[in-house]
Amino acid sequence: MKKIQMMLLMMLFVLPFAVSPSIAGAEAAPRTISVEGESSFYVTPDQASVEIGIETTGTTAADASRKNAAVMTDIQNALYSLGLTQKDIKTASYDFYPVYDKDNSQHITGYKAENTVVVTTDDINSVGSIIDTAVKNGASNVNSVKFSLKDVQKYKDSALKAAVIDAKQKSKAIAGELGKSIVNVVSASESNIYVENRAAGVSFKAMNADMAAPTPISAKDLQVSARVSVTFEIN
Repeated sequence: MKKIQMMLLMMLFVLPFAVSPSIAGAEAAPRTISVEGESSFYVTPDQASVEIGIETTGTTAADASRKNAAVMTDIQNALYSLGLTQKDIKTASYDFYPVYDKDNSQHITGYKAENTVVVTTDDINSVGSIIDTAVKNGASNVNSVKFSLKDVQKYKDSALKAAVIDAKQKSKAIAGELGKSIVNVVSASESNIYVENRAAGVSFKAMNADMAAPTPISAKDLQVSARVSVTFEIN
């Protein structure tokens, strides 16, 4: 009997200590509000890139390569006259391969050389002149025209800051309606950030070198957006 009494007394003594940590942990858990902050705005592009291609053929490999080099030199010199420099014109690809007889796949009838360069400019209003100049001097393809932003990180930072402000405003509105207030930030993470890189939406193939009117190219504003997830502690 005495042993049973002693065991009961020990249980009564130990039980509060065994339970109290979980109770204390539950009391210490902060009350929180989780929200998503968003931002979106448009920026005028300040950089453009034009992908220009040429194709030349010859009866021999040397002939096709020589013709290709001559045409590309003419194009580059013409673009230099517009104020572009060597650093603005970069080779994107160079392909060289034999051309086979369509009726005899074993017979080589000649050779083809394809050369593609990307021309980058900070003057987006000059894109039409770049295209016209390249075509008039031998370019056979204008594969793409893209508009972008030079300092992308600056706009990413602006979008993230705006998204955080949006998250703070949302959390304050929710907390206020609940009769609470924001006292701390528990966690924050970037959910998504996007900077648009817009193509002109026009493809130029086998353009006429005797075009009467200049090629019209207009740049649309680029979208920049961000989303953040933030958890706030409330009182």
